[in-house]
Amino acid sequence: MKHDVSFHTEDGTELAGWFFAAAGGKPAPAIVMCHGFSATKEMHLEGFARTFNEAGMNVLVYDNRNLGDSAGTPRGEIDPIQQIRDFRDAITYVQGRDEVDAERIGIWGSSYSGGHVLVVAAQDRRVKCVVSQVPLVAGLANAQRLVRSDHWAGLRQGFAADRAARL
Repeated sequence: MKHDVSFHTEDGTELAGWFFAAAGGKPAPAIVMCHGFSATKEMHLEGFARTFNEAGMNVLVYDNRNLGDSAGTPRGEIDPIQQIRDFRDAITYVQGRDEVDAERIGIWGSSYSGGHVLVVAAQDRRVKCVVSQVPLVAGLANAQRLVRSDHWAGLRQGFAADRAARL
């Protein structure tokens, strides 16, 4: 059964998601999952979550801060370090739910969040299982393959101007 949920991160930001409770009425393993980059929970994660849930697992799917139904500004900002911190806060939230066996937590990510789950699993001993589907592990190298070399100077100038404008 899917329920709308929300939880707060360490800095007080409210993140929104869905919790799929496992059938059976006793504590069951949980999987925490979210998209990376700018995608939201409505973008194809429900099918994965339902499959895991039908196999007897609790599942939390949530939107990263600044995206979808989660709070945070500026809207649409992507901060991978913060997304990784928030992933750990999502684990804390799930562990506190009565339906969850707090000793059996798995995490799942694809593409950008596939890279995130590798970092989270390396840093957080609460994670007992990790699935990283087509992870982004070399962002600069990938970008260099996608952007023509004669556009790099202008792109870097744009990044520098954006960084300076934030100070």
